Amino acid sequence: MDIEGIGTPIEVSLNADLKVIEETLTRCGIVNKKRKIIYPSCYIVEQFGKYYIFHFKELFSITRSNYYNNISEEDIHRKNAIIYCLKQWGLISVEESLIDPHDMFVFVLPHSKKTEYCIYHKFNTASLKEVN
Repeated sequence: MDIEGIGTPIEVSLNADLKVIEETLTRCGIVNKKRKIIYPSCYIVEQFGKYYIFHFKELFSITRSNYYNNISEEDIHRKNAIIYCLKQWGLISVEESLIDPHDMFVFVLPHSKKTEYCIYHKFNTASLKEVN
């Protein structure tokens, strides 16, 4: 997998276990409260011992030959806001200038409510293993 030229990779350093960060990311994104569904917006990817956080639309360009770039400025702001939250919670370290602007509201499903919601992934991270 080559991350060069794919959106804006945001390199982060882990301050917590990778599984904790991955699980937290599953609870951050777009929510349909009426149907109790959350759509995670971001994923963490490891390449050559470094970790990057991407919006799922950025990852489509790696795995799909018929990819079309429909990522919006709002998507990037949401990604930045999610990364900022992870930093504020002490889960990661990141150069804050890389995630400006980060002043967007982000829905974060409380861990205690996770069993009440369905998590629908719009990106399958297993597809990343196929391109490595």
